[in-house]
Amino acid sequence: MSAEPGTTEDLQAIRTKSIQAAEQAIREASSRPDLHLVQAIQALDDTDKYLNVTSTRASEWYGLHFPEVAQMMQDTIGLCKLIAELGGRSGFTAEALKGRGLTEKKIEAMTVARDRSKGGEISEGDLKRVRALASLALELSSQRESLNGYVESQMKKVAPNVTEVAGATIGARLMAKAGGLDRLAVMPASTIQILGAEKALFRSLRTGARPPKHGILFQHNEVHTAPKWQRGKIARTLANKIAIAARVDYYRGTEESTIKAGLQKRIESIKERYKDPPPRRDDRWERPGQDRGNPRYRKQRRR
Repeated sequence: MSAEPGTTEDLQAIRTKSIQAAEQAIREASSRPDLHLVQAIQALDDTDKYLNVTSTRASEWYGLHFPEVAQMMQDTIGLCKLIAELGGRSGFTAEALKGRGLTEKKIEAMTVARDRSKGGEISEGDLKRVRALASLALELSSQRESLNGYVESQMKKVAPNVTEVAGATIGARLMAKAGGLDRLAVMPASTIQILGAEKALFRSLRTGARPPKHGILFQHNEVHTAPKWQRGKIARTLANKIAIAARVDYYRGTEESTIKAGLQKRIESIKERYKDPPPRRDDRWERPGQDRGNPRYRKQRRR
Protein backbone atom coordinates (compact mmCIF):
# COMPACT_ATOMS: atom_id res chain seq x y z
CA MET A 1 0.00 0.00 0.00
CA SER A 2 1.17 3.53 -0.74
CA ALA A 3 1.88 5.85 2.15
CA GLU A 4 -0.86 8.20 3.19
CA PRO A 5 -0.33 11.72 1.88
CA GLY A 6 0.66 14.30 4.47
CA THR A 7 -1.95 16.45 6.08
CA THR A 8 -2.39 20.10 5.21
CA GLU A 9 -0.66 21.09 8.44
CA ASP A 10 2.40 18.93 7.57
CA LEU A 11 2.70 20.41 4.08
CA GLN A 12 2.40 23.93 5.47
CA ALA A 13 5.12 23.21 8.04
CA ILE A 14 7.44 21.86 5.32
CA ARG A 15 6.79 24.92 3.19
CA THR A 16 7.50 27.26 6.11
CA LYS A 17 10.76 25.49 6.96
CA SER A 18 11.87 25.57 3.31
CA ILE A 19 11.19 29.29 3.04
CA GLN A 20 13.09 29.95 6.27
CA ALA A 21 16.06 27.89 5.06
CA ALA A 22 16.11 29.77 1.74
CA GLU A 23 15.91 33.13 3.51
CA GLN A 24 18.78 32.14 5.80
CA ALA A 25 20.90 31.09 2.83
CA ILE A 26 20.21 34.41 1.07
CA ARG A 27 21.00 36.30 4.28
CA GLU A 28 24.34 34.53 4.67
CA ALA A 29 25.27 35.02 1.00
CA SER A 30 24.43 38.72 1.16
CA SER A 31 26.65 39.16 4.21
CA ARG A 32 29.84 38.09 2.44
CA PRO A 33 32.44 40.89 2.69
CA ASP A 34 33.71 40.33 -0.86
CA LEU A 35 30.29 41.22 -2.27
CA HIS A 36 30.34 44.48 -0.31
CA LEU A 37 33.77 45.13 -1.80
CA VAL A 38 32.35 44.58 -5.28
CA GLN A 39 29.71 47.24 -4.62
CA ALA A 40 32.34 49.59 -3.15
CA ILE A 41 34.67 49.40 -6.17
CA GLN A 42 31.75 49.90 -8.54
CA ALA A 43 30.68 52.92 -6.49
CA LEU A 44 34.27 54.20 -6.70
CA ASP A 45 34.30 53.87 -10.49
CA ASP A 46 30.92 55.62 -10.74
CA THR A 47 32.15 58.42 -8.47
CA ASP A 48 35.25 58.84 -10.67
CA LYS A 49 33.03 59.23 -13.72
CA TYR A 50 30.70 61.75 -12.06
CA LEU A 51 33.68 63.66 -10.63
CA ASN A 52 35.35 64.01 -14.02
CA VAL A 53 32.15 65.18 -15.69
CA THR A 54 31.24 67.63 -12.92
CA SER A 55 34.68 69.18 -12.53
CA THR A 56 35.11 69.54 -16.29
CA ARG A 57 31.73 71.19 -16.63
CA ALA A 58 32.47 73.65 -13.82
CA SER A 59 35.85 74.47 -15.41
CA GLU A 60 34.36 75.06 -18.86
CA TRP A 61 31.48 77.13 -17.50
CA TYR A 62 33.80 79.30 -15.43
CA GLY A 63 36.06 79.65 -18.47
CA LEU A 64 33.44 81.90 -20.08
CA HIS A 65 34.11 84.39 -17.28
CA PHE A 66 37.84 83.83 -16.62
CA PRO A 67 39.32 81.68 -19.45
CA GLU A 68 42.93 82.43 -18.52
CA VAL A 69 42.80 80.73 -15.12
CA ALA A 70 41.12 77.67 -16.64
CA GLN A 71 44.13 77.36 -18.97
CA MET A 72 46.66 77.86 -16.15
CA MET A 73 45.12 75.26 -13.82
CA GLN A 74 45.51 71.79 -15.28
CA ASP A 75 44.12 70.29 -12.09
CA THR A 76 40.35 70.67 -12.39
CA ILE A 77 39.80 69.82 -8.72
CA GLY A 78 42.20 72.57 -7.68
CA LEU A 79 40.39 74.99 -9.98
CA CYS A 80 37.03 73.98 -8.52
CA LYS A 81 38.39 74.76 -5.06
CA LEU A 82 39.43 78.25 -6.19
CA ILE A 83 36.05 78.82 -7.85
CA ALA A 84 34.09 77.68 -4.79
CA GLU A 85 36.14 79.80 -2.36
CA LEU A 86 37.04 82.92 -4.38
CA GLY A 87 34.04 83.33 -6.66
CA GLY A 88 34.44 85.71 -9.60
CA ARG A 89 37.75 86.76 -11.10
CA SER A 90 37.80 89.89 -8.94
CA GLY A 91 38.46 87.61 -5.97
CA PHE A 92 41.72 86.30 -7.47
CA THR A 93 43.98 88.70 -5.59
CA ALA A 94 47.55 87.99 -4.53
CA GLU A 95 46.50 87.89 -0.87
CA ALA A 96 43.67 85.43 -1.53
CA LEU A 97 45.87 83.12 -3.63
CA LYS A 98 48.70 82.84 -1.11
CA GLY A 99 48.82 79.71 1.01
CA ARG A 100 47.01 77.57 -1.59
CA GLY A 101 49.99 75.61 -2.87
CA LEU A 102 50.60 77.92 -5.84
CA THR A 103 54.01 79.23 -6.82
CA GLU A 104 54.76 82.94 -6.74
CA LYS A 105 55.12 82.92 -10.50
CA LYS A 106 51.68 81.41 -11.01
CA ILE A 107 50.09 83.80 -8.50
CA GLU A 108 51.58 86.74 -10.35
CA ALA A 109 50.39 85.35 -13.69
CA MET A 110 46.85 84.94 -12.33
CA THR A 111 46.67 88.48 -10.99
CA VAL A 112 47.92 89.88 -14.30
CA ALA A 113 45.45 87.73 -16.23
CA ARG A 114 42.65 88.94 -13.95
CA ASP A 115 43.28 92.57 -14.96
CA ARG A 116 43.62 91.73 -18.67
CA SER A 117 41.05 88.96 -18.91
CA LYS A 118 39.18 88.54 -22.18
CA GLY A 119 36.33 86.75 -20.41
CA GLY A 120 32.84 88.18 -20.24
CA GLU A 121 30.92 89.33 -17.22
CA ILE A 122 28.89 86.84 -15.24
CA SER A 123 25.69 87.45 -13.33
CA GLU A 124 25.32 86.68 -9.65
CA GLY A 125 22.86 83.91 -10.44
CA ASP A 126 25.19 82.22 -12.94
CA LEU A 127 28.17 82.59 -10.60
CA LYS A 128 26.15 81.02 -7.80
CA ARG A 129 25.36 78.02 -10.00
CA VAL A 130 29.01 77.62 -11.07
CA ARG A 131 30.21 77.80 -7.45
CA ALA A 132 27.60 75.22 -6.43
CA LEU A 133 28.81 72.93 -9.23
CA ALA A 134 32.41 73.39 -8.09
CA SER A 135 31.40 72.60 -4.50
CA LEU A 136 29.69 69.44 -5.72
CA ALA A 137 32.91 68.40 -7.47
CA LEU A 138 34.86 68.95 -4.23
CA GLU A 139 32.33 66.86 -2.30
CA LEU A 140 32.61 64.07 -4.88
CA SER A 141 36.40 64.24 -4.62
CA SER A 142 36.21 63.85 -0.84
CA GLN A 143 33.79 60.94 -1.20
CA ARG A 144 36.10 59.31 -3.74
CA GLU A 145 39.04 59.46 -1.33
CA SER A 146 36.89 57.93 1.39
CA LEU A 147 35.73 55.09 -0.87
CA ASN A 148 39.28 54.45 -2.06
CA GLY A 149 40.51 54.18 1.52
CA TYR A 150 37.68 51.79 2.37
CA VAL A 151 38.47 49.55 -0.62
CA GLU A 152 42.17 49.39 0.26
CA SER A 153 41.56 48.58 3.92
CA GLN A 154 38.92 45.92 3.20
CA MET A 155 40.92 44.28 0.43
CA LYS A 156 43.79 43.72 2.87
CA LYS A 157 41.37 41.84 5.12
CA VAL A 158 39.37 39.91 2.52
CA ALA A 159 42.04 39.14 -0.10
CA PRO A 160 45.50 40.01 1.25
CA ASN A 161 47.40 37.95 -1.31
CA VAL A 162 45.49 39.34 -4.29
CA THR A 163 46.10 42.83 -2.87
CA GLU A 164 49.81 42.14 -2.53
CA VAL A 165 50.12 40.85 -6.10
CA ALA A 166 47.72 43.07 -8.06
CA GLY A 167 47.01 46.01 -5.77
CA ALA A 168 43.81 46.82 -3.92
CA THR A 169 42.00 48.65 -6.72
CA ILE A 170 42.88 46.22 -9.51
CA GLY A 171 42.12 43.23 -7.30
CA ALA A 172 38.73 44.63 -6.38
CA ARG A 173 37.91 45.34 -10.04
CA LEU A 174 38.83 41.75 -10.94
CA MET A 175 36.57 40.49 -8.16
CA ALA A 176 33.74 42.71 -9.45
CA LYS A 177 34.15 41.36 -12.99
CA ALA A 178 34.29 37.79 -11.75
CA GLY A 179 31.31 38.20 -9.40
CA GLY A 180 33.10 37.67 -6.09
CA LEU A 181 36.20 36.13 -4.58
CA ASP A 182 34.73 32.62 -4.81
CA ARG A 183 34.31 32.89 -8.58
CA LEU A 184 37.69 34.53 -9.05
CA ALA A 185 39.27 31.63 -7.13
CA VAL A 186 37.97 29.04 -9.61
CA MET A 187 38.79 31.00 -12.77
CA PRO A 188 41.72 29.89 -14.93
CA ALA A 189 44.57 32.35 -15.36
CA SER A 190 43.77 32.76 -19.07
CA THR A 191 40.32 34.13 -18.19
CA ILE A 192 41.67 36.43 -15.48
CA GLN A 193 44.18 37.82 -17.98
CA ILE A 194 41.45 39.18 -20.30
CA LEU A 195 38.84 40.19 -17.73
CA GLY A 196 37.62 43.62 -18.81
CA ALA A 197 38.47 43.05 -22.49
CA GLU A 198 35.36 41.12 -23.44
CA LYS A 199 34.46 43.39 -26.36
CA ALA A 200 37.91 43.00 -27.90
CA LEU A 201 37.74 39.23 -27.39
CA PHE A 202 34.38 38.88 -29.11
CA ARG A 203 35.53 41.14 -31.94
CA SER A 204 38.54 38.87 -32.35
CA LEU A 205 36.35 35.79 -32.53
CA ARG A 206 34.01 37.48 -35.00
CA THR A 207 36.51 39.09 -37.39
CA GLY A 208 39.66 37.01 -36.94
CA ALA A 209 41.62 39.95 -35.52
CA ARG A 210 44.29 39.40 -32.92
CA PRO A 211 42.88 38.55 -29.47
CA PRO A 212 43.51 40.93 -26.56
CA LYS A 213 46.53 40.31 -24.35
CA HIS A 214 45.16 42.01 -21.25
CA GLY A 215 42.09 43.71 -19.85
CA ILE A 216 41.95 45.22 -16.38
CA LEU A 217 45.51 44.02 -15.82
CA PHE A 218 46.75 46.75 -18.18
CA GLN A 219 46.24 49.16 -15.25
CA HIS A 220 48.98 47.35 -13.33
CA ASN A 221 52.20 49.33 -13.22
CA GLU A 222 54.33 46.43 -14.44
CA VAL A 223 52.12 45.97 -17.52
CA HIS A 224 51.41 49.47 -18.79
CA THR A 225 54.99 50.69 -18.25
CA ALA A 226 56.54 47.71 -20.07
CA PRO A 227 57.40 47.79 -23.79
CA LYS A 228 54.63 46.52 -26.05
CA TRP A 229 56.37 43.24 -26.86
CA GLN A 230 56.65 42.39 -23.13
CA ARG A 231 53.14 43.32 -21.99
CA GLY A 232 51.44 40.09 -23.01
CA LYS A 233 54.02 37.93 -21.25
CA ILE A 234 53.95 40.05 -18.09
CA ALA A 235 50.13 40.06 -18.08
CA ARG A 236 50.11 36.27 -18.40
CA THR A 237 52.54 35.91 -15.50
CA LEU A 238 50.54 38.35 -13.41
CA ALA A 239 47.29 36.48 -14.14
CA ASN A 240 48.91 33.20 -13.08
CA LYS A 241 49.97 34.65 -9.73
CA ILE A 242 46.57 36.31 -9.17
CA ALA A 243 44.86 32.97 -9.78
CA ILE A 244 47.07 31.34 -7.14
CA ALA A 245 46.61 34.25 -4.73
CA ALA A 246 42.81 34.16 -5.09
CA ARG A 247 42.74 30.44 -4.31
CA VAL A 248 44.90 30.93 -1.22
CA ASP A 249 42.72 33.84 -0.04
CA TYR A 250 39.46 31.96 -0.51
CA TYR A 251 40.37 28.46 0.65
CA ARG A 252 43.08 29.15 3.27
CA GLY A 253 42.85 32.84 4.16
CA THR A 254 46.55 33.14 5.02
CA GLU A 255 49.19 35.46 3.64
CA GLU A 256 51.87 33.92 1.42
CA SER A 257 54.85 36.17 0.73
CA THR A 258 56.31 33.68 -1.75
CA ILE A 259 53.65 34.57 -4.36
CA LYS A 260 54.81 38.17 -4.72
CA ALA A 261 58.46 37.14 -4.65
CA GLY A 262 57.89 34.62 -7.44
CA LEU A 263 56.07 37.26 -9.49
CA GLN A 264 58.93 39.75 -9.24
CA LYS A 265 61.47 37.10 -10.14
CA ARG A 266 59.51 36.02 -13.21
CA ILE A 267 58.97 39.63 -14.39
CA GLU A 268 62.67 40.36 -14.10
CA SER A 269 63.37 37.23 -16.12
CA ILE A 270 60.96 38.39 -18.86
CA LYS A 271 62.51 41.85 -19.00
CA GLU A 272 65.99 40.38 -19.27
CA ARG A 273 65.13 37.72 -21.84
CA TYR A 274 62.96 39.91 -24.07
CA LYS A 275 64.70 43.26 -23.67
CA ASP A 276 65.02 43.70 -27.44
CA PRO A 277 61.95 43.99 -29.69
CA PRO A 278 61.21 40.97 -31.90
CA PRO A 279 61.94 41.17 -35.63
CA ARG A 280 59.16 42.74 -37.68
CA ARG A 281 56.83 40.14 -39.08
CA ASP A 282 56.13 40.16 -42.82
CA ASP A 283 52.51 41.17 -43.25
CA ARG A 284 52.36 39.32 -46.55
CA TRP A 285 52.09 36.06 -44.62
CA GLU A 286 48.84 35.29 -42.92
CA ARG A 287 48.71 34.72 -39.19
CA PRO A 288 48.16 31.17 -37.89
CA GLY A 289 44.54 30.13 -38.04
CA GLN A 290 43.66 32.47 -40.91
CA ASP A 291 42.50 31.22 -44.26
CA ARG A 292 43.18 33.27 -47.36
CA GLY A 293 39.95 31.93 -48.82
CA ASN A 294 37.92 33.23 -45.90
CA PRO A 295 35.94 36.36 -46.97
CA ARG A 296 36.48 37.83 -43.51
CA TYR A 297 40.24 37.57 -44.01
CA ARG A 298 40.05 39.22 -47.45
CA LYS A 299 37.96 42.04 -45.99
CA GLN A 300 40.49 42.53 -43.20
CA ARG A 301 43.38 42.57 -45.72
CA ARG A 302 41.66 45.33 -47.72
CA ARG A 303 41.48 47.46 -44.57
